[in-house]
Amino acid sequence: MGKKIFLDIETIPPDKSAPPVREKIKTCSDEEYRKLALEPEYSRLLCIALIIEENDRIVHRGTLGRDKGTMKFHLDEARTLRAFWNLVRDFNVYRDLFIGWNILDFDLHTICMKSVIHQVKPSVELNFRRFVEDRGILDVMWSLEKWRRRLSLDEAAKILGLESSKRDGINGAKVYDFFLEGRHQEICDYALRDTELTREIYYRLKFLKKPESGES
Repeated sequence: MGKKIFLDIETIPPDKSAPPVREKIKTCSDEEYRKLALEPEYSRLLCIALIIEENDRIVHRGTLGRDKGTMKFHLDEARTLRAFWNLVRDFNVYRDLFIGWNILDFDLHTICMKSVIHQVKPSVELNFRRFVEDRGILDVMWSLEKWRRRLSLDEAAKILGLESSKRDGINGAKVYDFFLEGRHQEICDYALRDTELTREIYYRLKFLKKPESGES
C-alpha cells in the first residue's frame, strides 16, 4: 500500500528590495503587490504543511519552513525546498500520491517552479497531466468537481457539512498580515487545518473511512 502525502503551502508577497522584483512592483498598488503572493515567480514560500500516511497510519504531521530554535519562519526558500524533497525522496509515482486542494495549479506548481529558481533538484519526477487521478498527483478540487469549475476549499467544506479551516480570523488573504504581526504559529496552525480539511474531503470523495489520526 502506497503513501498518501497531503500538503498545503502558504506564500507571501515578494521582498520589495529583491532586484527582480523592484521593477515589477514600481507601479503596483498595495492590492496588486499582495496578489504577487499567488505568483510562483515572485512570491515568497513561507511554509509547506504536510500530513503523510503510510499503511493507513499518519507517520508525519507538521510544517516545513521554520527555524527550530525560534519557531519563526526563516524565509530561506532553498532550505525549505531541500527539506521537502528530502522528506519525500522515496516517493514512487506508480504507488504513492501527492494530494491537495488546487495542488496542480498552485501548491506543487509553486514548489517545482521555486526548485528551478533556487536550483534545488527535485527528488521526484512529477507529471502534471490533466484529467487523471493517479500517477502521483491527485487534486481534490478538480476530482470533486470532475474538472468542471474551480471551487474554494471553504465553499467545499460548507457544501459537505464540514468545519471550515478559515477561522480564528485567518484565511489565505490574511496570511501576510499575520506574518507582519509575527503570528507565525497561527499561520502554521492554519496551513495544517487546510491540509486536514483536504484530507477529510479526500476520504469523503473516495467513500473511504479516514484512518485514525494518531501517529505511529
